Amino acid sequence: MLDTSQRPVAPMDRVPTTRASTGQSLLAGWRHGQSVLNLRGNPDDTAFRDGVSQALGLDLPTQACTTVANDTHRLVWVGPDDWFVIGPKGQAGAIEAALREALAGQHVAVTDVSGGYTVLHLSGTPVREVLAQGCPLDLHPRVFGPGASAGSVFFKASVWLWQADDAPVYEVLVRSSFRGYVWLMLERCTQECGLVTRRFT
Repeated sequence: MLDTSQRPVAPMDRVPTTRASTGQSLLAGWRHGQSVLNLRGNPDDTAFRDGVSQALGLDLPTQACTTVANDTHRLVWVGPDDWFVIGPKGQAGAIEAALREALAGQHVAVTDVSGGYTVLHLSGTPVREVLAQGCPLDLHPRVFGPGASAGSVFFKASVWLWQADDAPVYEVLVRSSFRGYVWLMLERCTQECGLVTRRFT
């Protein structure tokens, strides 16, 4: 494991130099501007579950440490009455409005937290090994596969991560203030395998 105690934090907007892909490199990129909302409500209330499904086209995940997704939205279980809603870039207002309309009259909370978070997309052959250098979760496929999610840390940054598919592909929800630090640590963790930057529109 890397010693991070004396390493400076990279500037937030720093664009790193990356090695060319060798087929064994980590592919990483920020999905800047994705809509991120916090949803609170009672999962035992059928009207709440039905309202969320109506607004997002997804069944609310009620099992701990799980996530569900369709072509446009992702719901991430955070706690017994707490979820993240991840949606397309610039659509936070529309998502919030749809949820409020579908859940009108219910005791719920819908909060746009897009400004405080960003999503990091990770894939490539060494992705599990790279994450394991700074994340204590067991990411072996026998215990953590597609549909699994969990709150954890990546070195000193608090994160929430989930596996998006079997490739494997992971996405990591990072507080915006930790973005530069997380990228710096990715660079440190990929000195042997290489790091290739993916850019998302």
